Amino acid sequence: MKTLTLHRAMTTGVLTILTLVSMHAHAARNITATEIATLPPYCDAKIGSQTPSAVSHWDKTLGHGNWIHIHHYCDGLIELNRYFKLVSAADRKATLGRAVSQFDYTLNATSPDFSLRADAHFNRGRAQLLLGKDGQALNDFSKALELNHDMPPASIELAKLYKKQGKQTQALATLKSGLLLSPAHKGLRRNYEAMGGNLADIPESKPEPAPQTAAPTPIAAEAPKPSEPPVSPASAVPAVVEPKIGNKTNPWCRFCPDGPDEAVKPNSN
Repeated sequence: MKTLTLHRAMTTGVLTILTLVSMHAHAARNITATEIATLPPYCDAKIGSQTPSAVSHWDKTLGHGNWIHIHHYCDGLIELNRYFKLVSAADRKATLGRAVSQFDYTLNATSPDFSLRADAHFNRGRAQLLLGKDGQALNDFSKALELNHDMPPASIELAKLYKKQGKQTQALATLKSGLLLSPAHKGLRRNYEAMGGNLADIPESKPEPAPQTAAPTPIAAEAPKPSEPPVSPASAVPAVVEPKIGNKTNPWCRFCPDGPDEAVKPNSN
């Protein structure tokens, strides 16, 4: 009995290990600097420049438990981007398969409140759609919108799938829900109108009013008092009269007599 129990425990352990190994996605190969440049900044911090300050920032922002797995999400984006540059149908299918595996790993390894969870579902949905797996793509787009209601690209792709399935009402409802959150989004508006929606039902976005600044209060000039007439410029400063010096014959002599009649007569006494 003990031997049987031990055998079952060992079998369960082996199966668990095999499951974990199958979950592991192989990293994208031969990643170039050009490919990294097209990715979000946290990918550069993880698989590109790996600048210590950037690593510290994204480790704190995404959460350490999510940060240690973020390279799988970045690899998934690389594989998805490579699809559009490949020519061979076989190569395209293979790169999409690798992309799905990387997004699977990301969603399985990260926390339920991971901030990029909606993005991972959306991008996995894109890969599934390109693989022709409409049902799985629809589920991923729906999940992405469940996690992030304001994601216009997911709303558009989900609406297109609904329309493809003949579900016109659901397609319009999906686009309208997106427009109520992002009324100015051109893609949402274009697809809503193309599917028969009336844009008049959608409130247009209005620019936020500019902050109003209080106008400076003008300072009124002080009126002159009635009892004090205004002072004219001419009388404002008293004139300075130079004292008269000299006489007619010698203007520079201060104490000289003015003329012969005022000359000092000799004393006859």
